[in-house]
Amino acid sequence: MPEIMDVSRWQGNIDWKKVKASGKIDGVMLRTVSTGAAYGGIYIDPTFEKNYWGCVEAGLPVGAYYYTKGTTIDYATKELAKLKVALEGKTFTLPIAVDVEDPGLKALSPESLAQLIKMEAKQIEKWGLYAMVYTYTNFADTALAMHELTDFDLWIADYRSKRPSRKHGMWQYTNKGKIPGVRGPVDLSHAYKDYPAIIQRAGLSRMKEV
Repeated sequence: MPEIMDVSRWQGNIDWKKVKASGKIDGVMLRTVSTGAAYGGIYIDPTFEKNYWGCVEAGLPVGAYYYTKGTTIDYATKELAKLKVALEGKTFTLPIAVDVEDPGLKALSPESLAQLIKMEAKQIEKWGLYAMVYTYTNFADTALAMHELTDFDLWIADYRSKRPSRKHGMWQYTNKGKIPGVRGPVDLSHAYKDYPAIIQRAGLSRMKEV
């Protein structure tokens, strides 16, 4: 079963050749976009470019995710515009995920939030990429109308030892993984689909010229 690691600026400098040589990782999800006051609002993760090219050079399949704080169409559209800048000109053989976990998103009803997330994921699909939704079990159970999002694979975080019952394509099962080449603990997930094969077969690895 493919083992997927996800990283952001919090992991600092990563030795991607060591990660690859460890044989423990079959693919990497990189954070692209988030919001932070220190960065003046919506920003591209400062390690994204370096990590992307490091993975490519090491021969590791790459996908991406962005941490949404959008509670309005206007803000969500601005996040997507920044995401587009990050993704353009790159090839991805793992999905592009909308990361739905920020507490501020609970200002919306589960239905309203799901409609907004659906709009974002559909935009990723319009770009010609494979869209996915990331959240954790309690958020899915209480704050997000999951029945509205069944068109998209779910990447579910649940750190209890039992695989979640909710249908999913990837299960993030720990935030305490130890991988050579990465300082400190890191998130690890099991993938239950052969995403590189699916994405390449469907021609969804690169953003369309739009």
